[in-house]
Amino acid sequence: MAKYSGYVWRRSARAKRLQVRITPWQGVEVVIPRHTSNERVSAFLDRHRTWIRDTWQRIRREIPDIDEGLPRSLALRACGEHWNVRYRRRPGKQARVSCSDSHTLTVFFDGRDESSARRALRRWLAAKARVVLTKRVDRLCALTGLSYQKLQIRGQRSRWGSCSSNRTLSLNYKLMFLEPELVRYLIVHELSHLRVLNHSRRFWNVVAQYEPRWRLRDAQLGESWRDIPAWIERP
Repeated sequence: MAKYSGYVWRRSARAKRLQVRITPWQGVEVVIPRHTSNERVSAFLDRHRTWIRDTWQRIRREIPDIDEGLPRSLALRACGEHWNVRYRRRPGKQARVSCSDSHTLTVFFDGRDESSARRALRRWLAAKARVVLTKRVDRLCALTGLSYQKLQIRGQRSRWGSCSSNRTLSLNYKLMFLEPELVRYLIVHELSHLRVLNHSRRFWNVVAQYEPRWRLRDAQLGESWRDIPAWIERP
């Protein structure tokens, strides 16, 4: 079971204020704006220590079984697909996944190294996400008139997506477990950074042009870790 025993610290040039992000996989992450003193960070954590403790305990009560080993199904809400997963013994170190027209995935592995089976499933999920998310991004680019230079599909632990100054979009393949409207909002959010790289009022005005309910969607996205199956973050 995941345990909270301390903080993960991350300094960010883009952060405008001190933030605490809590997920069952990452634990408690403290996002620190550049040039923020250690004394200010310590005072901030002292003020929020009770909230951090209570929130972590609530998350541990609400999270599905984090000790899940190998999944028996994948509910990919982003594209409305449900895949059954079965496992077959196969000699060799490299696990692999095959899929059938009946929405069944078969994972071939040695029967002992479950981590290799999970890695194979993550590779399949990332490939699936590239197809699905690329289409969503291109469709929204046509709607907004914005264009990116490169699209990366990754498995970030604490971010749903990002946009760099060189116009590279990075989207998390775990978005495949979220509802389509949240995936759309996240893509709109990152595309809007192609016009405004920070989170100023001007940026949110751009987002609002294409997602008027952005405040609701942003709050929903912040709680969507509950929809990510436990196995995906295991080694």
